[in-house]
Formats: sequence, C-alpha cells, structure tokens
Amino acid sequence: MTEAAGRAGLDLSGVRSQSEFGSGLISTAQVDSSRGKFMVWLDESTRTFFVGIQEGRFVWAEGATDDLTDLVAASMAWRGGMPVGEFAESFPFMTLTRLAEARETGDPVPAQWDWLLNSEIFEEERPIVEAAHVEYRLRRLFPNLSHGSLRLSTNLGVQGSREIHINPLDSGRYRVEDTSVSSSSLETGSLTEAVAAATEFLDRGPDFE
Repeated sequence: MTEAAGRAGLDLSGVRSQSEFGSGLISTAQVDSSRGKFMVWLDESTRTFFVGIQEGRFVWAEGATDDLTDLVAASMAWRGGMPVGEFAESFPFMTLTRLAEARETGDPVPAQWDWLLNSEIFEEERPIVEAAHVEYRLRRLFPNLSHGSLRLSTNLGVQGSREIHINPLDSGRYRVEDTSVSSSSLETGSLTEAVAAATEFLDRGPDFE
C-alpha cells in the first residue's frame, strides 16, 4: 500500500500491519484515522483485499476490491475525513453499515429505533419495542433485540455499558433487569408494568455513560 501510494504521488504514511508475527505481517494492513481503523486483509488464494473500517466496536463500512490503487485512495479519503455519503459514492466497492450516516450526524439512536419499529424482521417483537418507545426516558437509550428481549443501552450498545433489559416470560409476564446492579431484577405481570419498572430502574441508577 505504501509503494502504491508513492507511485501515485500520494503520502500514505503510518501504514502498519495488524499482526505482530507470522503471515499476518505480510497479509494485513492498518491505517489509523480520527474515525477509527481502516483495516485490510489479503485473501489467501486470490488478489482480493477485504476492507473493514471500525471505530471501537462500531463498524462504519466494509468492502472488497482487487485494485490496490483504489484501496489506497479510499484509505486516504477516509483518513482525510471525507463524508460517509461521498465516500460510498467515490468508492463503490465499499458498503456503509446501516447506522453510518446517522453516526456521522452524531445521533444514531433515533435511526436504530426506527429500524426496530419498522423492519418486517422484528414484527414478532414489535409490541415490546413500541411500548418502550412511548416512554421518552427509555427512548433516549440505544435499543437492541436479542432472542426476543429488548436491551436498552446507555452507551450506544457498547459492550459492558449499563443496560436495561425487558425480557418476555410465559403467560404474559416480563422480567426487567438493570445490568449495573447484579441483584436488580423484577418480574411484572404485564408489558405496561415492565416499561414502568424499566423507567424506575433507569431513574434510580447512575447517569448515562
């Protein structure tokens, strides 16, 4: 990548391997930026460069190309701060993840709620999502669905962050949990009661991270 940038008259300084030893030294590359890591893996049997752009646990975009020049140009554009929409148009081999544009604007939470509320794949879980979304204090949290349970994160779904869980049980009952307190769990007899309990847990716990 460094040599290809040089041939194109570009300065792609700071490229390094993701691996400290073994074959990774010659089959991986990483370019750091203010929006995370531009990471590249070389396929074992073909001239294909797989790309992932990741900031913490959030993935901005993914793609693959066999053109090293395009790869270098994309890495420089990303490091240079090119807006995500322009980036996707300029480098069609890269695909933005669902929340990339919302994250760029600074608030992916409404976009995540909208997805859970309107996507057909969540039709079965729709009642629990709709009930939680009505409560404005819960609506500020980042929602995810996992095995039918609604998980509301105080920090954009980052692993280890405080979460409020609403878990459906049998016979219309629900269990509400606050992950910041190991013993904080309550069973309720209805979804309305579960939402109220989740709000109480949130209000009496620590502030958002």
